[in-house]
Amino acid sequence: MQLDTDKNGLPAIFKAWQVPLIEELFKRNPMISRQAHIFLKERDIVTGGTGSKVSVSRASVINFLNYLVDQELLNYTMETGKGGYHRIYTMTLTREAFNHRIIDLFLDTLRTAFPTEMRLSPG
Repeated sequence: MQLDTDKNGLPAIFKAWQVPLIEELFKRNPMISRQAHIFLKERDIVTGGTGSKVSVSRASVINFLNYLVDQELLNYTMETGKGGYHRIYTMTLTREAFNHRIIDLFLDTLRTAFPTEMRLSPG
């Protein structure tokens, strides 16, 4: 995750194609990677300043979903199905808890990068 100080909310943290996917995960729960990829393909997702469409590979979608799992923002279960095992991704946090978790991740990174300064800062 990177912070873009020119933006607010989820777009300040995530890429243009990732924000609608996160929003959809709050609405449609659970979701498999194929559903997530189809969702993105059906939308006219555009990049920040270029105005061009974003073509997102299924591998990128899977990597992003797994990243969210690693950051404890999503959970998953494994189920067998046609073609083998499938991860079923579930948004277990509320929007508020999701946002607080992102803030905690940034603060943890700052504490690691600047341990002395973070101890000395007020609050």
